[in-house]
Amino acid sequence: MVKITSCLLAAGLITAPAASHIRTPLSQHAVQSQQGPHVVSRAAILIDARTGAILYEKNAFKQMDPASVTKMMTALLVIQHGHLSRTVTISRQAAYTVGSRLHIAPGQRYTVYDLLHGLLMRSGNDASVALAEADAGSVNKFVAKMNMSAQELGAFNTQFENPNGLTKPGHFSTAYDLALIARHAMRIPLFRKIVASKEAYVTELRGRNRRTLNNTNQLLYTFPGANGVKTGTTDAAGKCLVASAARNGDELIAVVLHSQDRYRDAMNLLEWGFEHWATIPVLEPGTAVAKAPVAGGQTPFVPLEPDRAVWLSLPNQETYHMTPTVAALQAPVPRRQQAGFITVTTPGQPAVVTGLRTMQGDGVKAPRHPLWSWLKSLFSRGK
Repeated sequence: MVKITSCLLAAGLITAPAASHIRTPLSQHAVQSQQGPHVVSRAAILIDARTGAILYEKNAFKQMDPASVTKMMTALLVIQHGHLSRTVTISRQAAYTVGSRLHIAPGQRYTVYDLLHGLLMRSGNDASVALAEADAGSVNKFVAKMNMSAQELGAFNTQFENPNGLTKPGHFSTAYDLALIARHAMRIPLFRKIVASKEAYVTELRGRNRRTLNNTNQLLYTFPGANGVKTGTTDAAGKCLVASAARNGDELIAVVLHSQDRYRDAMNLLEWGFEHWATIPVLEPGTAVAKAPVAGGQTPFVPLEPDRAVWLSLPNQETYHMTPTVAALQAPVPRRQQAGFITVTTPGQPAVVTGLRTMQGDGVKAPRHPLWSWLKSLFSRGK
């Protein structure tokens, strides 16, 4: 492999995008992003929904009681397993679950779809038990699936003991893990739709009684661009909130745990993020970012493009660098052949690496015909 450095840029072997880039400020009044937002919660985090980049964190990896934001994982599993039109008969165990409730009664019947609205919008502990029983046959079996899924998502500092977040020894998570779960869940259209809804209707199928639900997340009514996600409150956990919002093509997710003013904390995080950060495309397929040398080919070089699009979340005036590393190729070269990789780096964030592939093919250079070579040399001497 041949590493392409800045000297090759001058020689024309790589294209201009490999140089450093600086993102310009979004506002003349923007302060330095390092100052951070004002947050009073015991733990908090702000991430970019597209890239997963951490824009701000405060005790984000400390294990804490997550309260009802636990229900994000419950809903995520239920939606993934499907059968949303299935009818669920409410058990006594589900109906008599303590805490925040959808107020369902033993023997009543609801669809999984309607119970999901009661779970996410009204934070029904009773709905969570009903869904767990319907999905896995028992609460314990469902909780085992929750923990397995959390590990698969990378939420390694999370352990669930129930599907609703009621306080129990061994039930904990972190602001970072909850942000991971929320980011994954918000990629699911139905989950997005429910948590962004201010109002919805549920119907009890046996008596055909229809009720209106209003979302407990007050941010939906007060913060421009808010589109989720979940509230949570217990004596042990305090007031918690996972909040998301979208503006100008950017989407951010904020988590605050044990806050005296969760909505103000979340708004401060989101507003600060939108003002001082932006997520931008830095690599796109179809754009040449480097050239690979070709031995024995019809051309000395072939252009290279990235395998996939790469986005970065950057604060104001931040610089990023792109460094291609390419292979020397031997003709014939097919189109879309792997020919190295490119590394994108920016201070304070992990490097992003993606492959490089040829944008066009290159055939073997045709040998010169002896007669043509003789005539050419004769002509040259005659001149």
